[in-house]
Amino acid sequence: MFITILGGGSWGTALAVHLAKKNHQVKVWEFVEQQAKEMQEQRVCKLLPEVKLPENIFISSQMKEVFPSDLVLLVVPSEHAEKTVQQAKSYLNHQPVIICSKGFAPRTRLLTEAISEIILNQLFCLYGPTHAEEVGKSLFSGIVLAGGEGKEKLKKVFENERLRVDLCDDLIGVQVAAALKNIIAIFVGVIDGAGLGDNAKAYVMTKGLEEIKKAGLQMGAKEETFQGLAGIGDIIVTCMSKHSRNRFVGLEVGKGRKLDIVLKEMKMVAEGVTTVKEVVQLEQKLKLKLPLISGLYKILFEGKKVEEILRSL
Repeated sequence: MFITILGGGSWGTALAVHLAKKNHQVKVWEFVEQQAKEMQEQRVCKLLPEVKLPENIFISSQMKEVFPSDLVLLVVPSEHAEKTVQQAKSYLNHQPVIICSKGFAPRTRLLTEAISEIILNQLFCLYGPTHAEEVGKSLFSGIVLAGGEGKEKLKKVFENERLRVDLCDDLIGVQVAAALKNIIAIFVGVIDGAGLGDNAKAYVMTKGLEEIKKAGLQMGAKEETFQGLAGIGDIIVTCMSKHSRNRFVGLEVGKGRKLDIVLKEMKMVAEGVTTVKEVVQLEQKLKLKLPLISGLYKILFEGKKVEEILRSL
């Protein structure tokens, strides 16, 4: 199968390596020309330095060079998803498009909602507790493929003995969980940075899952989604792993560092920072109270102390 991956960051690269090892022909679009050139010539991604890129992966910064294909994966930061799809629109025929970006589109819309306004291709989502650093090295992982008819066939494209794929028809639930779990991971990092202990982290993870589920159900999700890999599974790995960029942001803020300085020093994008800015809109839109999630906004952007937020929950 010929597969196009839009986004040459750590997750896009890890997926490319995984699919290439399954003997698919993979073409990766990387926005930064110099980075695309280095990846193509040196066969390595600087964000995954331990992972060698197989020869059946081609990388280019020219959109036209990564098409045509039988399948497209969208793996850019969520804030760039619509712009990227618009740029790729003329190359998209009838092939399925799998959204791997985690976050909301502007005005807290689901990515499937925003992207379906641009293209008519069938949309799926691929989410779960899968850090790129581990998938790229073929460590055992599990992920969720959500969507309608055709997902059984797509499962075979991805699954092997090292990557298990669960199927789900709840596109809403997996997207809400994927976006909001990053906020919980930042909050857990803040607690670690402030030295507040494991009990507080368990509290935030548990209450955070409750708020994610509350928001998801209000938007039309299915409750069981939040008990699976795309829900609690992704929360666990994002909140606890050393690879979690969202947890790292919180950790540094919890130590007393300024958010803007932390973000400037990072090589990768922490999606949760973008998402938490839209929490107020989400609460108003859903007519819900999400005190833990909105509490993180107050910590990051209003200078509130984490202890003060915890006492108010």
